[in-house]
Amino acid sequence: MNIHKVIRRAIEQFGSETESLEFLPENRYNKNMFPTTGQYDWFSGQMLYCLIRYLKPRRILEISTASGYATMFMAMALKQNKWGKVDTFEVNAEAAKAAVKLFKQYDVDAFVESYVGDARRISVATPSDYNVYFLDSLHTEDFARWFMDTHIMRSDRIDALFHMHDILPLHSRVRRWNAPPFESDEFDEKPGQSMFEKIKDKVHDLVQIPRRQEEQRVSIHVHPPDKPGVLQTFDGNCSTEAIWGNKLAALMKPEDHVFLYDITNDYQQMTPRKYDHAAIGRSDSNNIPMEWNESLWCNVAALKVAYRQWIELR
Repeated sequence: MNIHKVIRRAIEQFGSETESLEFLPENRYNKNMFPTTGQYDWFSGQMLYCLIRYLKPRRILEISTASGYATMFMAMALKQNKWGKVDTFEVNAEAAKAAVKLFKQYDVDAFVESYVGDARRISVATPSDYNVYFLDSLHTEDFARWFMDTHIMRSDRIDALFHMHDILPLHSRVRRWNAPPFESDEFDEKPGQSMFEKIKDKVHDLVQIPRRQEEQRVSIHVHPPDKPGVLQTFDGNCSTEAIWGNKLAALMKPEDHVFLYDITNDYQQMTPRKYDHAAIGRSDSNNIPMEWNESLWCNVAALKVAYRQWIELR
């Protein structure tokens, strides 16, 4: 399965439908709709929708749900397909509750099976009918390897796809906040957000100790400006999961995996840069807001081979 061809066919067949999904990026920072917000970008969301429409999966495994933002792209596609289900796991009970409410509001709850709790304790062994594996969780190598061992390596499908979020190719050059990678002198600017909400968000970010400790163990190489008039950048990979994911990608053939960062501008019919202005904390070397499209898609069969090779090389 050449994943680049699959993506092209999926967009050709179903790209015209994604205009109806714009209520999602337009409400991405609406706390009433999504109490927990992330950076799942417009082009990434459209790609996710088109792939689900094209593959017509019977079952999708998602970890984690959060408030259901990415899940909505999948569920809306399944509704159009008139069959299929997302098994989605979320450890935050309040976020999961908000997601379930959202699914019911948009009449897609019949296509989502929600589980609350740590997926490592409550998820079941992978059935053979999972077509899509969607990982967007702790962003640590340990958790990603648990996911591989427990789910991917037990899959016997040759047509399944795997997704990892918050990962960029090593050649990417991006900026986060006002300098690479974490510094910020000002509060995030979120549409309609009060100063109290901004302060609360900032405190919430600061107390997420496990995630910060994980990131602090990663050596981040800052790249100096490569031409006059631009700013320093980094490759955007600030978690052990992303660094490990790049090692696996390097062991796969080009036709078996794709970083959406690399192909975003190839599909202008999808208006991929329409919501760049709304990107929070993400920018390019000119410090212009930019959605990074931080997603890796790959063929599960090829991923399994790469994982075995990586184990042998350790």
